[in-house]
Amino acid sequence: MSKHPSLSGLRTFNVAARTLSFKRAADELGLTPTAISHQIKTLEQALGASLFERRVRQVELTARGRELADAIAPAFRSIADAVERFSGVDGRHVVTLGAGPVFASRWLVPRLDAFWQALPDVDLRLHHSPMPVYQQLGQFDLAVAWGDGHWADMHIEPLLRIQITPVHAPEVQSRPVQLDVPGDVLSLPLLHQRNHNGWLQWLQHAGVDPAGADLAGSTFEDANVLLQAMLDGKGAGLGILPFVADDIASGRLIQPWPMTVDPGDAYYLIYNSRTLEREPVRTVRDWLQQQMKH
Repeated sequence: MSKHPSLSGLRTFNVAARTLSFKRAADELGLTPTAISHQIKTLEQALGASLFERRVRQVELTARGRELADAIAPAFRSIADAVERFSGVDGRHVVTLGAGPVFASRWLVPRLDAFWQALPDVDLRLHHSPMPVYQQLGQFDLAVAWGDGHWADMHIEPLLRIQITPVHAPEVQSRPVQLDVPGDVLSLPLLHQRNHNGWLQWLQHAGVDPAGADLAGSTFEDANVLLQAMLDGKGAGLGILPFVADDIASGRLIQPWPMTVDPGDAYYLIYNSRTLEREPVRTVRDWLQQQMKH
């Protein structure tokens, strides 16, 4: 190490590591992307290590960058907590929750009125980024993670199991296609999230041999964008229950067959036990768990 890194450089790195974007870090810190890039480069020179891999439109943490991010994130979280305690406004408390966009928009947002009524003194700050939340837990008080429930060095509580089922918008059904049996869905444009695994799993469950089946179609990384494509009538996709239950009930989406499949993975509430030292965090944790019983 050639010299001690500056605190401002570490703060900039902390935000850039959380957002995986120099532009978003610049917006959050009130700087320019060029200034962010310069501070990161200066920090890398001071540490004698590359922290980010620069891509065309994004950046990714290197192994050393991930190690540093995991080490300093709790410290900046502690600083933020201390500032909150000493400058608390009207006795309000801030709790930071990390969650993926589809969980946030489809499960949490509809429950915000209930949250505000139950916890009027808590300001919930919701964060999501391109990275899985379990890889950036140090940035949050609590996080809702999607996966198999096996992550090291964190407290894990089951939160929500889901089912997947084919759905499509009404206008898709107006095409000259008969959807009498599950295999008929292959006559429609198929929409995928990340890969074809979900469709393969559902077809096998429905008794359709997927061998040789044409699963060509558009693939989406973001579940919210996929859902919008389904609502816009671009094809049939695998809807997540309970996230699309209201759309089915209202007729915005049609569920042509009742068969559903448990994909195996689920949503889990994850956190470091030390975060529960703050009573507002415990309260939010309890509220999330209670909502799952309704």
